[in-house]
Amino acid sequence: MNCLVCRKPFAVPWSPATLLKRDWNCPDCEGMLTPLVAGCPRCGHPTTDGATCPDCIRWLALGLDLTVRSLYAYDEAGANWLHRYKFGGDVVLARQLRNVLRATREPGVVYVPIPLSEERMRTRRFNQAELLARMIGPTEQVLVKSEVSSQRELGKEERRHRTNPFAVQQLPRCGKIVLVDDVYTTGTTLHQAALTLRWAGVEQVSAVCLFRTLNKLKMRPI
Repeated sequence: MNCLVCRKPFAVPWSPATLLKRDWNCPDCEGMLTPLVAGCPRCGHPTTDGATCPDCIRWLALGLDLTVRSLYAYDEAGANWLHRYKFGGDVVLARQLRNVLRATREPGVVYVPIPLSEERMRTRRFNQAELLARMIGPTEQVLVKSEVSSQRELGKEERRHRTNPFAVQQLPRCGKIVLVDDVYTTGTTLHQAALTLRWAGVEQVSAVCLFRTLNKLKMRPI
C-alpha cells in the first residue's frame, strides 16, 4: 500500500475493509499536521491564555465581528501540505482530511467557498476552498471575486486595507452561511466576504478555515 501523502509504500493489516479503502496514510504522515485545540476564541490563533488575539481585536474595533474555526496550524508541515495541494494540484490530498472537515458540519447551514477570480481559476483550474467545502456539507456558489493583486505580493497591512473584491452573484437559500477557505492570515479575505454577505441581507455568517498562520514564525508566502 502506498501512502496518500508521501507516496512511500507501507504495510497495513489486512481485512475486508482494506480492499475498499484507497486513501491510506502512513503513521508518519497521519499526524504531521498540528491541530489547533486552544487559542483565540474568534480565529484559533494559539494564545497562552485563550484570550482574543490582537488581529481579532483590531477587526472588532472596526465593527467587524466574525468567528472563524481554524483547524490546523500553518507551520512547516502545514505549508508543505498546502503547497502540494494548492499549487501542485495534488487534490487527492484533501481526502486525508475528509473526516476532520466533516466533523465541523452544522445542520441548516450552507457552506460558501471563497471564490477565485476568473483569471486565477483559469490558471489554477480548481478552487481549493470549494473542494474543502464540499467535504463538509451542502455548498452554494454565492460570491464572485474580481481580479486583484495576489496576496502573496502584499504585506500584512496592505492585505488588511485592500479593496473589497467580492460581490454576491445570487442570494443563498438560507440565512445561515459558513464561509470556507484554506488559510487565515490577517483575516482580510474572510472579513470582506462576510461583510459583502451581510450587506446583501444574510443574517448569520461564520467561517471554517483549514489553516491559521502563526504570527511568530516567518512562513513562506501563501
